Amino acid sequence: MRSIDFTSARLFLAIVEEGSIARAAAREHIVPSAVSRRLAELEDLFSVELVERSRNGIRLTPAGEAFTHHARMVQQAIERMHDEMSEYLKGVRGHIRVRVSASSLSVGLPSQLQSFMRLHKRVRLDLQEMDTPDVFREVRQGRADVGIAPNLVDNEELELFPYHRYDLAVALPARHPLAKHKSLRYAQVLRYDQVELQPGAALSALLDSAAAQSSLVKRTRIRVHGFEGVCHMIASGMGIGVIPLLLQQTREQSYGLKFVPLAESWAHPLICVVVRKLEDLPGPARALVQHLGVAAAA
Repeated sequence: MRSIDFTSARLFLAIVEEGSIARAAAREHIVPSAVSRRLAELEDLFSVELVERSRNGIRLTPAGEAFTHHARMVQQAIERMHDEMSEYLKGVRGHIRVRVSASSLSVGLPSQLQSFMRLHKRVRLDLQEMDTPDVFREVRQGRADVGIAPNLVDNEELELFPYHRYDLAVALPARHPLAKHKSLRYAQVLRYDQVELQPGAALSALLDSAAAQSSLVKRTRIRVHGFEGVCHMIASGMGIGVIPLLLQQTREQSYGLKFVPLAESWAHPLICVVVRKLEDLPGPARALVQHLGVAAAA
C-alpha cells in the first residue's frame, strides 16, 4: 500500500473545514482541480469514498469522518514536532500541555506543579484552566498531554489515574431547615429551589441524571459560571446547591453557609490525572504524571 501524502491530508482537512473544494483551494492558494485530484488520490489509496459531493459543497462519509480524526492527530503531531524542535534550540528540554479543572486547582495542584518545575527547570509547562468536559475533550483529541479533572464525563479511549477525593455536599444558608442534618439524600435537596452551574458543566449533567432517577422535579432557579457565583447566590437566599465539599474550608465562613455531605454513591467521584496512553507520552509529560502520582499517594 502506498504511503499517505501529508500534503494531500492537509488539503483534505482544508476541504472539511471550508466545506467545499473551491474554498479550500482559495485558502491554500492553489487551483480547485489540484485539490480535487488530491482528494481523488486519497480515495483511490483507501478504495473508499471520503466525501459526498453536491451543489452545496461536500459532506463527510463515515470513512471521511474517521480519516479526518486521524489526519488532525497527525497534523497536531507534526506541528508539535516543529514547536518542540525550535524550543530545543532555545535550551528548552520538553513541552507539556496540561488542562485542568477549577476543582483540581483547589486541592493543592499548584504547589505540586511548582515542585515539578523546580525539579525540571528546562521543561516548559503550558497550563490552561477549562471546564471538566473540555479537559477530557482536549486530551482525547490530542490537544493536551495531561488533564486533571473529576471523572464526571465519558472517559472512553483514555487512561485515568486517581489523584484526589472529590466528595459533593449541599451548600445552604446556616439557618436553612436542612442545615442541622449530618448528611442528606438528594431527594431531600430536590424539595428546594436549586442554584447550579451552567448546563454544559459536568456537575450539572450529573445532577440532571440523579434528579431523573427521582420522583421529584428539580427546580433550578439560577445558573451561574463558577462555584464562587453558586456560593454567592446561595448566601443571598436564592436557593441551595450541590458543590464540592473541598470548598467548605474557604467558603463556609466567608459566605455564612453550611456544607452538608451528600449520602449518595454517585456523590463521591475522584479527581483524576487523564492521558490518552501513558506509554505513548513524551518523557517530560510521563514524568509529570509520575510526579503527581507520588504526590497523590503521599
